Amino acid sequence: MSRLDGIRSLLLDATYAPIRAISWKRAIVLDLQDRIDVVEYYDEVVHTPHDALPLPAVVRLRQYLKVFSRGVSFTRRNVLLRDGFECQYCGARPGVGELTLDHVLPRSRGGLLTWDNVVAACKPCNRRKGSRTPHEAKMVLRRRPEKPLCLPIVRPGLSWAETPAEWAEYLRATG
Repeated sequence: MSRLDGIRSLLLDATYAPIRAISWKRAIVLDLQDRIDVVEYYDEVVHTPHDALPLPAVVRLRQYLKVFSRGVSFTRRNVLLRDGFECQYCGARPGVGELTLDHVLPRSRGGLLTWDNVVAACKPCNRRKGSRTPHEAKMVLRRRPEKPLCLPIVRPGLSWAETPAEWAEYLRATG
């Protein structure tokens, strides 16, 4: 494993709004193709046979993107992202593999697989709740589930405190 593994660059649109995180390699290619402007660099440098290239931390597209907003897709990963990878009943953060999706109104009672009826739950809380509503199980939801307008640009397990310092100024408005 290289010391550069896991280093990402924050991609901004032409108005400086965050789009997503991309690999530092992709950011360098886009820079060499003159498709982006590098706004911030990391202290790290990658060496080629003829050059030493600083790693881009934050990059901005030069052209405006025509974005068609379809909203956030309903997926297990996106539910976990929305809920911060923590159980919405007890607040535990057991790890992605130990989290389940729980239907607030159970499927056996007509509950649907929708943003406003599904939350992340640890396995013990999901078993404890069973086919009951949170009220019947005497369990309290930490947050009411709802469809998010957007999701954070961090990878699972990376908290806001661990995002690169170079990104902070550009994420402040969205986080």
